[in-house]
Amino acid sequence: MIRHYHLYVFLLLIISKRGYSQFLFTESFVLIPVDTHQHYSGVLAGSFSSQTQKSTVNQLVARAEVAMRIKKNILTLANNTQLFTNGSETVLSGGYLFARFRKDITRSLYPEYFAQYQWLEARGLERKLALTANMRKRIFRDERLILATGAGFLLEYEKWNYMGVANERLPANTNAVEVVNPRFNCYFSYNQSFKKLINIDAAVYYYLNLVPNLARPRVGTHLRMGYRINKHLMYNLNLRAMNDYDPIVPVNSLWYNFNNELVYTL
Repeated sequence: MIRHYHLYVFLLLIISKRGYSQFLFTESFVLIPVDTHQHYSGVLAGSFSSQTQKSTVNQLVARAEVAMRIKKNILTLANNTQLFTNGSETVLSGGYLFARFRKDITRSLYPEYFAQYQWLEARGLERKLALTANMRKRIFRDERLILATGAGFLLEYEKWNYMGVANERLPANTNAVEVVNPRFNCYFSYNQSFKKLINIDAAVYYYLNLVPNLARPRVGTHLRMGYRINKHLMYNLNLRAMNDYDPIVPVNSLWYNFNNELVYTL
């Protein structure tokens, strides 16, 4: 039944290009609190923009997330698709599919498993597949504050092209590059509400390649600040940033995305 879902319709997306770079900010996905009897939680989001350049450029973004309680376990599914048209040319970019399974969240320490697939990301990430196994620790929780951390290992496959590389950095050989990396990953997550009017959630992520002499660390963060206008409306500011210390292709090592949104909740 639709009443089981918290549906969020993003009415306004302003400022900056959307995207999720090399890794997904997994702690920003929808969740179900451990101390509730809630069975479902969901997010639906969308935006459309159109502008006239040499030809008409349209952008359509659609995103959906749902978390489901299965006994003591939580399954989260997420999808993002971006459709760009430039005149008569259609380009699909920035998509991902994501699944996360958290086992017995009533415990303070429990395993979690991720699977993600990304395609045609704007910086040149043509394709990515990653499988992750972590242990998550709930550090603190009350009605207003949640602190958690997690760590584990992942195996990722990436295929890069040079579409996001500046002309002056292009090498002589611009064939696509494919890599397979085992990585260590960890994160710290923070979520706090203030008088049910303001909510802040943030996380810091760290990834390190386990191949000797090829560390290629990646550090990322997300920050979301929300203000509840009334029962059904919330205004959010979102910042996501990542620094790739040794990019596989010579794109800028620093990536960030900032947007604001007016959120309608049912």
